[in-house]
Amino acid sequence: MNNLRATLIGGEEVVHKLGETSGKVRKALHAAIERLSIRLMVSVKRDRLSGQALNVRTGRLRRSITQTVTDDGNRVTGYVGTVVEYAPIHEYGFKGAMNIRAHMRSSKNGKSFSVRAHTKNVTLPERSFMRTALADMKSEIGTKINEALAQAAK
Repeated sequence: MNNLRATLIGGEEVVHKLGETSGKVRKALHAAIERLSIRLMVSVKRDRLSGQALNVRTGRLRRSITQTVTDDGNRVTGYVGTVVEYAPIHEYGFKGAMNIRAHMRSSKNGKSFSVRAHTKNVTLPERSFMRTALADMKSEIGTKINEALAQAAK
């Protein structure tokens, strides 16, 4: 049996260079995901929550959309979302019993009257604003991440 033996000259330099490249790639990936997360957040606010998917009433949902990027050492993740409690109902729709709080209401002739708290069966249609914006950006996200990684690896 023949044995092959090789000696790597400059091995420490190669290892150092690979470490530098790894850091550059991670930094580029973080920056790309940050840009894409911001772009997605803007798209949700501008293209979905300004009358397209939902009509603006108070602007609370639109103002609540935020983005963050996390890097746990193994993975870089971009998050775009909201903590507004009624957002999932709009995003996914709802069918079932809903508790209605007591409130004041005005009739067509301008008279005010009180409405007692009650439970009502409702069906609310899905009006996706997050998933549709993400789906619209899907190919751009893949392209921009690949471009950033390729540029950093050079």
